[in-house]
Amino acid sequence: MSHKPTTIAVATYANKVNAETDYDMLRSVKSGGQLDHIAISMVTKGADGKLEIDRHDSTAKHLAWGGGILGAALTVVAAPLGIVFLGPLVANTAISAGAGGLVGHFWHNIPKDEVRKMGDLLQSGEYGLVIVAVNPKGTDVGALLTNAVSSVVVDDVEDTDGDLEKAFETAEG
Repeated sequence: MSHKPTTIAVATYANKVNAETDYDMLRSVKSGGQLDHIAISMVTKGADGKLEIDRHDSTAKHLAWGGGILGAALTVVAAPLGIVFLGPLVANTAISAGAGGLVGHFWHNIPKDEVRKMGDLLQSGEYGLVIVAVNPKGTDVGALLTNAVSSVVVDDVEDTDGDLEKAFETAEG
């Protein structure tokens, strides 16, 4: 996995139907072979203005990848949401250590101005998607967000320092 670039994307939508359409389409892209793995969450804004996860899915059913990597990305982009998402996963000490490594990986390898743009974008909309895709073929994830009002996409988040690989090893150990 360490030599496979990862794409992180956040998109906002005018309505829930458009967000659901892109959510379902992105899941089908994996089955079409365009992406190695994808973890995706649909985020909505509650009546109190707080972000909530409406649904999430991952093509990797392994807990460390499916939940951990999505939770880590959410924590970097929208900390309170990500922490709530990761909470049930980190009851296991190994998963906890792995999750911390994943958060660190994203924090160190996504440019901070892009992290801010992603967080601001997610907060500005009523409906959104957060996508983490292992993307060695260089699929244009942004072009797949056909119903989005706005999006921020960061391609080629490489694991040059080995943090991602170490986090997976820790979580699996």
